[in-house]
Amino acid sequence: MNPAITALIERSAVAKWLGFSVQEDEGGMVYALAFDEKHIGNPLIRALHGGVISAFLEVAAQCEVAAVLGAGASVKTVNLDIDYLTSSRAQPMQARVRITRMGRRLAFVEAAGWQASERKPVAKAQFRLRIGGAD
Repeated sequence: MNPAITALIERSAVAKWLGFSVQEDEGGMVYALAFDEKHIGNPLIRALHGGVISAFLEVAAQCEVAAVLGAGASVKTVNLDIDYLTSSRAQPMQARVRITRMGRRLAFVEAAGWQASERKPVAKAQFRLRIGGAD
């Protein structure tokens, strides 16, 4: 795995709480959210909390940019827009991230998270991330 991603995950309390992990396949990085009961938002419908999904996609976006910039680079979220496309279930989630544009100070990133099928995303998000040197 990319050392910059490993470093970001190791220093992120949110990533640890989410049970965040990453693997690489032929299409690139696949980010994973491990299911945990504490991730349930509404116990009546047993769906993941929207904030958990948002945080998961945000960490994935930051990891993707960190992988390009290298270890020691700073990646901070400026803002995000997220669309919840369908109800989630009480199970793990995966995501892919795509950098649409990267300048000297900002990166524009899209992320899509799914459960049953990559072709049926649960949520899609767009991020503006501030990038720079070491913190």
